[in-house]
Amino acid sequence: MILVLVCASQADPIGLWVSTHEDLGGVHAIAAIPTTDEVAVLNAESGTLRMGLSPESEILDLSRSLHQPLGLAIAATGRIYVADTGHHRVMYFTPEGAMIGGFGGAGDEPFQMQHPHAIDLSDALAVVADTGHNRIQLFQIGGQHIRNIEGDTIGLNRPEGVALDANGHIWIADTQNHRVLCVDQHGDIIHAIGSWGTFPGQFMEPSGIDAKDGRVVVTDRLNHRVQIFDMETAALLESWGMHAVYPRQGEGKVHYPADAALLSGGDVVIAEPFEERAQRFGTGGAEIEPPSLGPRGVQSHFGPVAATDGRFFCTWEPELRAIHVFDLDRKTPLRLSTFGEPGEAAGQIGHLTAIDIDAANNRIWAVDAGNHRIHEWTISPPPPDKPRFDPGMATLRRSVPLPIAGPGELLHTNDKLIYLDQAGNTAWQIAGTSEHTEIELPLGRDPRAAVLCESTGNTQPPGAILDGIDKTIHLYGSWPPADNRASTISLAELIDPVDFAQTHDGSFVVVDRSGHRIHRFGIDGTHLNAWGERGSDHGQLWRPAAVVVDHHNRVIVLDHGNHRAQMFEPDGTWIMTFGAGRAWTRRPALQETD
Repeated sequence: MILVLVCASQADPIGLWVSTHEDLGGVHAIAAIPTTDEVAVLNAESGTLRMGLSPESEILDLSRSLHQPLGLAIAATGRIYVADTGHHRVMYFTPEGAMIGGFGGAGDEPFQMQHPHAIDLSDALAVVADTGHNRIQLFQIGGQHIRNIEGDTIGLNRPEGVALDANGHIWIADTQNHRVLCVDQHGDIIHAIGSWGTFPGQFMEPSGIDAKDGRVVVTDRLNHRVQIFDMETAALLESWGMHAVYPRQGEGKVHYPADAALLSGGDVVIAEPFEERAQRFGTGGAEIEPPSLGPRGVQSHFGPVAATDGRFFCTWEPELRAIHVFDLDRKTPLRLSTFGEPGEAAGQIGHLTAIDIDAANNRIWAVDAGNHRIHEWTISPPPPDKPRFDPGMATLRRSVPLPIAGPGELLHTNDKLIYLDQAGNTAWQIAGTSEHTEIELPLGRDPRAAVLCESTGNTQPPGAILDGIDKTIHLYGSWPPADNRASTISLAELIDPVDFAQTHDGSFVVVDRSGHRIHRFGIDGTHLNAWGERGSDHGQLWRPAAVVVDHHNRVIVLDHGNHRAQMFEPDGTWIMTFGAGRAWTRRPALQETD
């Protein structure tokens, strides 16, 4: 739906569509270029910075210094500052793209960072959203640490956006608390805006924020909209956007916005990584047609994590804060249950970053980074020959603190549950209480995903780990017992490998998110085949996020940007597309008759 609210002090709404700029890749961050009416656009996957939205704009290659950068700011001098999220630091560059220096680095010291998502600047100050540490850091413009505003003090929960206004106040997109805060430079709260919800003035994961000329603009990610507030009073001035009925819905619609920049002329530019585009809105634009409310395609908003075991496949819906369980032993996947609700109590769901299922013992686990917990449910599935939907199928067994909850991977082997903490580059054996035990695994520099096998006694479980920075799969231990096994499989030809799984013949299928493709490698490292291309038809992919292989040796790809899952043979043959509602399958070949 389109929402446009205007108060008396804001006579001309700026939520009018001006232009759309496509094919920008993973455009997670944008920033106004000083003294111009333009923005710079940061591609998180390629590490390139486009200095403007026109096709002729200069492109700076910063990739040698960055890994998965999610924040951008440009100083009045033209110096470029980037929140180098994957390396847990801030790097800064000349206006021509030459690296000057940086600050931060991985760790828990006051000046160190964990997955910083955003940065903003004044003439003398740099503020950083230190997302993994739930705090805001203040630095001098040259990188000297000043102080932190700790999350424990003001209750931050994975803040992803930060902005400085002309008064020196700090505006924070407090993402997993679903609110916006304005604080002074010592952390005293001036304004607190919003709560979880869909009404104007409420939020579902506010992500990007900017403040200029009396306005504060916020990207309200899961509500698919933009909200603008008065800087002095915090009153809502304007709200526009849509709740996406389906992706690729056209110019002027807003779909999973990630960041915003207010321009000197008063317009606002929105970054939409799922659409791989940026859009400009202002007072001189066009009215936006409301989207059709009729169903089209698979009606799901699957989050970027999935798991399978035995007959079950599970994933989650971020907008519902609920987990889906499917039965894979039918002609098409049958949804057996959807359970969960948003909240902070034990068993309620904040933001899931990993999920696992154990069919033999009827267990589901989920890492909840929003609530810093790990939840465990017991499921009571119907008999395989009498499947039915049962919203009460899952019963909470335990919910225990997990302070290191964040991006990572959750796996079970033997009677152990193991969590790979990507941000902290550590592996943990999860306990039934909060006394989790760190274990040794060869994680590499950026452990994105893993396959672990059964181990004997207390020995290290053999397996394979995908390193996102080095673009490799590292095989270690005695697995698999094959003479032709490679110790390392190179993924150098992939743009952005984010997940992998193993087929029944021992080969690996790997998700290349930015390449919109799936690649398959043999155990000896040979590239066997690949499939997919950017698009929304069956067999096409749009920013796929996860992959699993089920017990029928079918490859299930979480087609994140298309709000659906797709199923393939290991050779890439499309089998079906499904979501929480309908499913589409290929027609069987016609039999010849005499």
